[in-house]
Amino acid sequence: LATAVHDRVHTTVDSFDGFKVYRVQPEEKDLDFMRKFQEVGLYDFWTGVRKDRPMDIMVPPLAQESFTKKLTERGVKHDIMIPNVQALIDLEKAQSKLGQKVSADHDMSWTEYHPLEDMYSFLDYLEATYDFVTTESIGKSGEGRDMRVAKICKGGCGNKPAVWIDGGIHAREWISPATVTWMLRELVENDAEHSDLIENLDWYVLPSHNPDGYAFSRDSDRMWRKTRSDHGSLFGCKGVDANRNWGYQWNTGGSSNDKCSDTYHGPEAFSEVENTNVRDFILTIKDKLVFYNSIHSYSQLILLPWGFTSTPPDNFDYMEKIALKGSDALTAVHGEYYETGCIPCMLYIASGSSADWALGEAGIQFAISMELRDTGYYGFILPPDQIIPTSEEVWAFHITAIREIFNQLP
Repeated sequence: LATAVHDRVHTTVDSFDGFKVYRVQPEEKDLDFMRKFQEVGLYDFWTGVRKDRPMDIMVPPLAQESFTKKLTERGVKHDIMIPNVQALIDLEKAQSKLGQKVSADHDMSWTEYHPLEDMYSFLDYLEATYDFVTTESIGKSGEGRDMRVAKICKGGCGNKPAVWIDGGIHAREWISPATVTWMLRELVENDAEHSDLIENLDWYVLPSHNPDGYAFSRDSDRMWRKTRSDHGSLFGCKGVDANRNWGYQWNTGGSSNDKCSDTYHGPEAFSEVENTNVRDFILTIKDKLVFYNSIHSYSQLILLPWGFTSTPPDNFDYMEKIALKGSDALTAVHGEYYETGCIPCMLYIASGSSADWALGEAGIQFAISMELRDTGYYGFILPPDQIIPTSEEVWAFHITAIREIFNQLP
């Protein structure tokens, strides 16, 4: 029984056929009841337990009857959001086969989701083609993959205010690295249309913060979230939630001690080499960084620190005003709305996040994370035909917020 309880149910299945995602709408009195489901490895909480908001939970076929029965007995409202997860995965694959190459010089298309190698072919192309683009491996992942940062600097890096953007810290959030690489393309290839961005600022872009987890989500388990490290789980569970492993207010709430949990915080802060690689690089440029964004999906949110407490930081009003301007620009592109606010205000306490560290330890005064499309109809399995529209709206947020930050610099 212990093994069954701890085994994430889909680590041993080849298909998500018959898996359903339920949208559950508990009242405040039901939150502890819902947390008990979270402690059982059977259920994959696509969104955490959160107050005043629906939560999405993936349930395997064998557990659906008892799951819905318990909710009904308790009087918790629920309905089916995704009737068959595998059908969405199949749609994602079918659309990806239709992807068209946009260039003979690299393998990226933004009409399908690409492996890391294709993203790196794009970095190679940018570096070879534009004299203001260089790339650097900031270290290797646990399984030995390079973690490459694109550096976009005119007149050399290090003399101007700087921007940091990363994607893919959670493996299954495929829209994140896709959007980050599209924005990198827009920044560099269309420089003439917004030349102030590179004239005034240095840009550092990390497409894949968790390359091992991403590869595993592509090759083995589409719903994998964590890194792929081994911390001696008795049940063979691997990986750490890389966004609960940062060393500012680590393990102070909203993360798990259970090595099999999707929110396992690791045996200690910065146990994950991917995080130490990013930390050590950021510490070399932190005095120049004026903007930090770690990009996730899904839920369409602009998340401001803190994650570990609902008490706002001293500069919250500054961040919120800029984020709201960016949000208005985002909505103007395709009409999508991304809500802005502090993490516990909108979701739940989550300690050990990279954005908390970026503000609290590195001192970057605008440090946020974003949850991209959608609001749950597809969840993590966003069809590839939404990559470009998602990227366009998120780019509008970035250029608006970053210009506003630059204009306010002393």
